[in-house]
Amino acid sequence: MESLTFTVRPLSDVLKAETLGTEGSLVDRIYAVLRRAIIDLSLPPDLPLVEQEVAAALQTSKTPVREAIIRLAREGLVEVKAKSGSYVTPISIERYLEACFVRMQLEVGCVRRLASRRISPADQVLMRAFIAEQEAAFAANDDARFFAADEAMHHGLFELAGLPGVWRTMNLAKAELDRVRHLKRRFGNRQRQLVIEEHKALIEAIIAGDPAAAERALLDNIGAVEEEIAALARHPGLLRTIEDLNALVAIEHRLRGGKTSRKAS
Repeated sequence: MESLTFTVRPLSDVLKAETLGTEGSLVDRIYAVLRRAIIDLSLPPDLPLVEQEVAAALQTSKTPVREAIIRLAREGLVEVKAKSGSYVTPISIERYLEACFVRMQLEVGCVRRLASRRISPADQVLMRAFIAEQEAAFAANDDARFFAADEAMHHGLFELAGLPGVWRTMNLAKAELDRVRHLKRRFGNRQRQLVIEEHKALIEAIIAGDPAAAERALLDNIGAVEEEIAALARHPGLLRTIEDLNALVAIEHRLRGGKTSRKAS
């Protein structure tokens, strides 16, 4: 497995390009910005989240930043240490596998529910539009757009099934899964064309009204927990990289101003 280079960027540099937008409360918007940066690994494990620095970078006050960090701590993405501060939590294989289990159970139920219904022509068009957006992102070689399109499809299926609250529950539960997905994406472990074909099979099974085929197609796409355990065993380099990434900030701190990157294999 090839080496990866991770760079620890200053908190202000990561956040200065972010915009808070206007939807939701200020706490909601700060939370969303920080959560996204933690999940896509822009804010790596063990990085200190200094309230004053976050507030300055996002041009806001410390109080909503503190509330957003507390929400992230409840979700397990941040650890608040007494008399020390707040830090991005290390990636946990145990939490990752638990998230895989939660996702599998909830999403299987979602696609079986959808496949047992009559899908209207309008909803069929919408489902196929999810695939078209993924194909456009693939053609443009836009990895971030492809990841967003992938998420939009899975989210959209919960909406079409009338289960938006279940999606919100699952999305909170799968934060650790998404961090590992971003790491796998850097390794190129999944071919995007294969993912598109898996998604096409899923959509067509739902439209055909075949719950069993929809479940099989979904499991081909997201994998069962046992398959994820086997996949991790087949890719020890990924486990080593997770260990290196978890230790990266501590290493950089010891270097005290040395190079801000390290290769992991």
